[in-house]
Formats: sequence, structure tokens, C-alpha cells
Amino acid sequence: MVLKIDSKRGKEVAKMLLFSDFYKQNEMPEDLLPKGVKKGSLEHVMFITLTVSIDYLRDAVALWDASRKTFEDPKTKYLFESKSLYESTPEKIAIDMQKYKLSKRSNRDAFIWRTIGATFYEKWNGDPTEFLKSCDWDAPTILEQLQENKNRSYYPYLRGKKIGPLWLRMLKDNVGLELKNLDKIPIPVDVHVARATLATGVVRGQYKGNLDNLFEHIRKAWFESVNGLNLKDGKTVIALDMDEPLWSLSRYGCSKRNTETGECKFISTCKVKDYCVKGQIQISNGRGIIDT
Repeated sequence: MVLKIDSKRGKEVAKMLLFSDFYKQNEMPEDLLPKGVKKGSLEHVMFITLTVSIDYLRDAVALWDASRKTFEDPKTKYLFESKSLYESTPEKIAIDMQKYKLSKRSNRDAFIWRTIGATFYEKWNGDPTEFLKSCDWDAPTILEQLQENKNRSYYPYLRGKKIGPLWLRMLKDNVGLELKNLDKIPIPVDVHVARATLATGVVRGQYKGNLDNLFEHIRKAWFESVNGLNLKDGKTVIALDMDEPLWSLSRYGCSKRNTETGECKFISTCKVKDYCVKGQIQISNGRGIIDT
């Protein structure tokens, strides 16, 4: 089982996706704010932080839609207030997270949600940006500090290999926070990012096994592929910049391809059709089968 990283190919794919603004034709699930929330406000930070913390094994569009509905309902809006989460019982939180199907795994999601909210209340005056400030707004330090408290479970799932970088990317892109050294943060790999990376041949070969090893190849591939790449305005491209375009490419294209042959009905209109590879790409149940 051998996988190859083709960073030259990755650089060309990145150019095509970023320079064409292909992904901006479709809103990302987290882009739409709940009614009445101002971009960059504490409410916005809490909305992004808590929702992304349970963005695992979920349809992202359904998750963020449920989160907005939960926020906009006066009876469940308290779920986005750290003090209220600290004072509420896990049982009540679990019940209220079910109202708009915000939670899929009742007890686990409620534990994650309440623990993170209560931690920010107890340790950071109910404001996640106080935590970021304590890290000098340095992205690698933020992820290190999330891991530092791993044994005490202060930040369950928010510290994960996918969700931690995804949180930072959303704080930058959606909230508008300026964080340092984001170029050192790996791309948050989920099924969509993995599928688009494999379908474009940036990582290809033969593989059969768990997703941890496969995803590690993909993180490395995008670090290498964007190295030295600049946008038209001169801005340096970082690995995190590839999260949105790859996610969109997969959701609206690569996810429709035949998992056995690689045939895709959208190939004629695809921005990166010249880089699409044939062959088997299956990612499910924590395992991947690749033959490209």
C-alpha cells in the first residue's frame, strides 16, 4: 500500500480553485449568521466556537442550520451563553439541543457543548477571545494550549486534529480575528477535503486502512503544495486557505463520482477536470480504500 504526494499537481489545483474563486459561488454552512448577530461580536464568537465543537460525523449544512435555529429561538438561545451553560444541568442542555436537531448524539454532544461553554465562563470570563489573547493570538500556541488541558477535558473535541484547525480558520475567515502564524496550521481534513484531494490526484496510489494515516498524508500534501504560492494580490497562500475550496469541490462535485471507477457526471463543467483521476476512492466508517 503506497501513497504518493504530488505537490506540483497540488499547486496547480490550488491555483485553479483559488484564482477562479470557484468556491465563493457557494456559501459555506457557517457563513450565514443567526438573525441579529453582528460579525465579530462575542455572540458570533460563541456561535462559531460551540457549533464547530460538535462538527464531527455530521452533515455540516444541517448542523449549522440547526445551530442558527437554536440561537434564534429565545427559549434555546441560552445555549450560546457561557454563564447559562455553567448554571444549567447536562440533562436540560441535552433536551434543548434536541429541539432543532442541533444534537445527534444527545449525551456526548451535550457534554462537549456544556464543558466548553462552562470552561470559558470559569477560566476566561465567558469570552473565548480572552483565551486567544492569553496565547498572544498565536495559532500554534492556541492549539498547544487546547492540548495542554487534554487530561482535564476542558476543551473536548475543540482540540481535535480536524476541529482545532477548523475553529482557527473560522475565527479568521468568519469572525475576522487576526491570528499569528496560521501558515503553521494544517488543513482540517474531513471526508470532503480528503475526497477532493484524492480525486484531483494530489495524493494518489494504493491504500487500504484507517483514516488517520491517510489524513496525515493529506495534511502534508497541502503544506507542500501551497509552499511559495501567492494570490493575485500578493497574499501568501497557506494550507488553511484550501479548506473551503476543497470542501466545496467535493460536496458539489467529487462526492457524486462513482466510488469504484471515478466516473463523474460533472466532469465537463469542473474547474479542475484536467486533474481528475480515475479509480477507486472510498472513505467510510473510519476507513479508506484507494486505488488511483
